[in-house]
Formats: sequence, C-alpha cells, structure tokens
Amino acid sequence: MPRRKLPGQRPPLTHRQINRLLPFTNAPLFHALQLLATGDSARFHMPGHKGRPVFNTFAEVFSIDFTETYGTGNLYLGDGPIRDAEVAAARYFGAVDCFFLTGGSTQGILSMLAAAVGEGGSVLLDRGCHQSVCHACALLDITPYFIDAPLLEPFGIAGALPVDEAGRQLAAHPEIRAVLLTSPTYYGVRRNIEAFSVLCRAHGKKLLVDAAHGAHFTALGLPTPVLEGADLAVLSIHKTLPCMGQGAVLLCGEGIDRRALREQTVLFGTSSPSYPIMASIDLARAYMEGPGRAAYCRDAESCAALRQMLAQHTCFTPLSVENHAMLDPCRLTVCTAGTDITGRRLADMLWSEFGVACEMADSRNAVFILTGSDTGGTLLRLRRALRRLSARRHETPPPAPAAPFPPAERVMPVRQAWFAEHTAVPLARATGQICARPVTPYPPGVPLLWPGEKITGAHIALLREKWYNEDGDIRVVIR
Repeated sequence: MPRRKLPGQRPPLTHRQINRLLPFTNAPLFHALQLLATGDSARFHMPGHKGRPVFNTFAEVFSIDFTETYGTGNLYLGDGPIRDAEVAAARYFGAVDCFFLTGGSTQGILSMLAAAVGEGGSVLLDRGCHQSVCHACALLDITPYFIDAPLLEPFGIAGALPVDEAGRQLAAHPEIRAVLLTSPTYYGVRRNIEAFSVLCRAHGKKLLVDAAHGAHFTALGLPTPVLEGADLAVLSIHKTLPCMGQGAVLLCGEGIDRRALREQTVLFGTSSPSYPIMASIDLARAYMEGPGRAAYCRDAESCAALRQMLAQHTCFTPLSVENHAMLDPCRLTVCTAGTDITGRRLADMLWSEFGVACEMADSRNAVFILTGSDTGGTLLRLRRALRRLSARRHETPPPAPAAPFPPAERVMPVRQAWFAEHTAVPLARATGQICARPVTPYPPGVPLLWPGEKITGAHIALLREKWYNEDGDIRVVIR
C-alpha cells in the first residue's frame, strides 16, 4: 500500500535526488543515512535529538573533533574542561561523581560490575537485564543469579520486580556482592529502587542500576537512581537527550572508590575517546538546565495525551498508570493484543503508509520514544496515523496470558560456556544442549538464554512461537 500523505508532510527524496545532492556516491553507509535524513519521516526512536539541530554551534562536527592536546584535557586522567563538564553533570544528576563514557551504557555496565563485583564474584540480576551484563559475566567470570518479574497483561512484558524474592536470594546466596536492576525498561516500566536500596543496605550489598533509558528523568522532576539510594547507575545520554550516539555517563553515590571506578572505565573504553561525543554530553546537560526542561515537560504532557487518546478512541491499549503505577512519562507503549494485528505489523504499517518510525516492536506491542526534540507536526502525524490504522482494525477476543520464558538450569559457568568450543545447530536439534551464546532478540537486547544454561524443549517451542522461524539456529557447546 502506498504511503499516505498527512498535512504538512513532504515526500521523501528519491535515490536520484540524493545522488545530485552528494559530492560522491561511493560511500554506501553515508548515502543510506543521507537518504533517511533528507526524507520526511517522524522519528520516535533513539537518538534523542531526532536528527534536529538543537545546537546550531554543533552542526559541523569535524571542526571540534580533537584529541588530547593543548587545552582539551584527558578523559582518563580526569582533568581539564572534561573534568569540569563531568562535575557539572554530577551536580545536575544529583550524584557524588560522574564519569563520561564514549562507549555507551555498555561501557558503564562493564565498568560498574568490575568495580562492585569483580573477577569471580556473584551478582543478583533482574532477568530482563541487557546483553552487556552477560558479556561482563563472561569477561569477569561472574556468577549470575536471577529474579524474574511477573508479566503485565495484555502487554506480555515484565512488570514490577518482587523485592521479597530478591531478599530470599540474598539470604540463600551470601556470596552475592551486588544487585543490578534495569530501570526504566525498554517498555517504560520503572522499578522500586528505594525498596531495593533498603534491601541492599540491610544485606551489605551494592545496588547498581542500568538506567540507560532514563537520562531525561531529572528534567521531569524524577530522581536519578543515585538519589533513590543506588550506589552506581549508568545513563545513556544519547537515548533520550540531544546527544550524539554512544554518549553516556556513569554516576556514583557515597562510599565508592572513584579512582578505582575511573580505572575500570579505562579498561573497557577506547584509548581514543571521541571529543565531539563528550562535547555533546556536556551540551545536552547544559540544554536540560536551560530550555530543555520545559521542552521535556511538554513532551511528557504530549505522551499523556496520546495515552488518553488511545484508551478512549482506538482499539489499541496504551501502557499507562492504570495498568502500572511507575512509568517513564515520555515512553509510549502501544499494545495491539485483542485486535487483528501484531505489534510488528503495526510498526511496519506506520512506516510504510505514514512515515512514522517506532523504536521497537514485538508480537503485541510497538514502542515510541518521545523527546523534547519532537515537534507538533510529528506528534500530530503519530496521533492521526494510530487513529486511522485503528479504524481499519477488527477487535478479537483477548489473547491468553503470555507464557513467561521457562526457567533455565545453569550447568556451566558463563565464562566457560562462552569460550568453549561451540557450533551452530538448528533449533530442532538444540534440546538438551548447553547454550554457548546469549539468545537475544534485538531490540530490546535482553537475553532469553544465557551461556551455560541447558536448552529444553519448552525453550525451543517458545522461541519458535515468538521470535525465530524454523530455519533459525542456536550456538551450543561442543561436548
């Protein structure tokens, strides 16, 4: 079906028009990105700047692409204007200290696990953690223990993490050194960090938070994880603020060895950190202390209005405070359960017919990131597109509750399974084998199976039903 034209929408440029605009055409990646950038689309995905020149002085990136030279400072020595920018960010986010990262939240997750858990240690994890946590366990020979969150219906996504279950795990495994939570989740669910902080203090454990998707919370009057009691937290500035890709910060609270933490960021970071990325972190923070705050508050109001519109005037179900009290005010999760369309199909139709790009979609949901860089025109396009697609849908009986992914038995350490000799086998032949690589639909990048876990027929059945086709394969340890 051809793309519909909405008010104020211009047609995207053709490849031939792009060719005339470029000085050369033998750079395929640059060409593809220019085609997207000069087309007419509504971007409800990361990075948070949505391709708009929030900072006019930042338009020519090559002009400020420096290295460690006179007056620039050195990231890993913690000096010069870089250090001044980190101190300003720590003040803004309410942290004792802050370290800039040019390797995204992945660099921060690796660094805080190395600092708080260390080689050969144990950690208690939210099972919905990012795959970079799995990579850290493989690199550092960390033993993971897990807590699962019950699923929220009809969305089929993880809801509130049970604090009491975490307490039982800490009592049963006193060797655990830290607890790591993901808050907010990819779908916008926030965890009760204060309750977990109290629990960790009682057991003498560190609390770590992957808050990659929550850098905008301060502008909305919501506390960062360190203000809620976390010892360490990582924020991806680029995901929701006007910042270049890979820009992130690592925040720390009281009682953290900051020199040792800086050394871990060196271990997992590039020796040539990007100065434009660091400058964009600094600019994003300054912007949020100025006009950005009002822009994001308006954005949260727009998101609330979209949720209300969806609930009252469409057949889709928004994730809202009615179904879960603690949410990201700027994340819109739209559920298609109870209609004749999947979340993935909704996402495809939004793009092909209306030029609206979401952040991610699964079998039941489509997820949209709203930021202060969204305009009234793009928000109106999203609103009208969802209403028009809803008008063409048919309601169906509510689906059966989503089946949680079956528990997996660990039969080999993560590190041993990762570095063991392995091979790819079809899903049909994987039953009874030991997983060698995380099985990770992306996004959201959450491993369903970890290296060292035994694969069962129940795992295979659910993988086929929801994520992989018959031709898929899986990496298993050769025994």
